Amino acid sequence: MQIYYRVKAAGRRRPVLEKAEASLPDPIRCLRDVIQAIVADEVERFNARSMEQSIFPYLTPERLEEQADTGKVGFMAAYDDRKADAGQAVKTALQAFEDGIFKVLINDEAVENLDDPLTIEPGSVLTFIRLTLLSGMMR
Repeated sequence: MQIYYRVKAAGRRRPVLEKAEASLPDPIRCLRDVIQAIVADEVERFNARSMEQSIFPYLTPERLEEQADTGKVGFMAAYDDRKADAGQAVKTALQAFEDGIFKVLINDEAVENLDDPLTIEPGSVLTFIRLTLLSGMMR
């Protein structure tokens, strides 16, 4: 099933990143299944990044504008050859949800529990909202 997801961060100048497409396996019963599928897909994409670097790295004006639209401009180069562990990444993401580090909306409706039954239609939009904590001294 094809769905879309995007990430928002509270307090950012550019709070919305472009929608990314994801393919979820069937059946998806709960938010836990969705997070596991998306995180595993992102880890796979991260591990597949190129370690090759051009002798003359440059960004064309078109590529620069395209990356600026998504909120991050860079050479997309990997400077470290370590691979991410999908199992640990999923565990960390699930723990972060349980700890309230991020919230999930499915078609603008909040999902509160990892194991509540879900009905996700093809083309649904999931929004991950990363919450940031304020830090500082109280006087």
